[in-house]
Amino acid sequence: MKIAIVAVDGMQALDMAGALDVFGEANKLLPDACRYDVSLIGTHAGHITCSNGMELAVPFEYTTFQTPVDLLLVTGSSDLPSVRPERDLLDWLRDRAVTSKRIGSISNGAFLLGHAGLLNGKEVTASWADASSLAREFPLVRVRPDKRLIRDGNLLSSAGAASAWHLCLSLVADDWGHELAERIARRLGMGMEHERGPCRCRPRIDPTTGEHSFIAKVQRYVNEHLADDLSIDQLASAVSASRRNFSRLFAKHAQMTPSAFVEEARVDAATKILEGTDVPLKTIAFKCGFHSAAHMRMVFLRRINVTPREYRQQIGSARSRDGVPQLMNQRDPYFDFEATA
Repeated sequence: MKIAIVAVDGMQALDMAGALDVFGEANKLLPDACRYDVSLIGTHAGHITCSNGMELAVPFEYTTFQTPVDLLLVTGSSDLPSVRPERDLLDWLRDRAVTSKRIGSISNGAFLLGHAGLLNGKEVTASWADASSLAREFPLVRVRPDKRLIRDGNLLSSAGAASAWHLCLSLVADDWGHELAERIARRLGMGMEHERGPCRCRPRIDPTTGEHSFIAKVQRYVNEHLADDLSIDQLASAVSASRRNFSRLFAKHAQMTPSAFVEEARVDAATKILEGTDVPLKTIAFKCGFHSAAHMRMVFLRRINVTPREYRQQIGSARSRDGVPQLMNQRDPYFDFEATA
């Protein structure tokens, strides 16, 4: 299984380390003939500098790497949202994508695939901090920053650097089954995630907005009054705006409707309580502004595809008898790749 991972200057070290760790652990468990052959590709051969100052040796320059691969993975960097990659690199990515069985992006590596025209008409996720920029830059792409992993045909995308582990675990599960991927997750001391699983990167408001901006004031008010009705009129009044002007400004800055934001803020607050406490579901529903526990369950299913009870069991504060946190998702019912391939 030949894999090419494109590394760029300024990338987060975790982007690359997560992928290499998963495939490296897989190779320890697979027969020699089935191991992953991973090649690191750069805009130049030699060393690149990660965002944390770490230097990474990259043996291949993309112009000299013409080997067909089964999987093409692209990492990101903090510069990608604001730069236009060189044309030759984009041509190379398009050529490799045609012959690769699968392609994928880690964090804002989606910008590289977007500039190469490989995301048009696709649903993708990316780093929450860059999702709104990605949506503006590529209007033909359906950006879903509320998802940690997304699979659209042969394209896979992950929301952030840490999600590189989960993306690569999903690929191993495709190739060799859930059991092997689960073993690797345990060896790395982490849980398993599935594309249908929840992402806690909510609510989706551009974090570059200042703390005194219009949208930050709305966000703060919502978080402080979750149990209230929080109608559009109430939100507009809270920031001294007319209903019409409020709706216009909110849509511009938040990329969603006020009601959708309120709902996501409530889900986000509820997940935090579920993760750290054993508070009854009815109490959580009341504190977070849901009409009832049944209403909270319905919203959870629509937003993150699990019920509150399942969320608590799978990602929450499950503890062993002696009080030590257990490894989550020893058997995750949402990690079923055969059903979603």
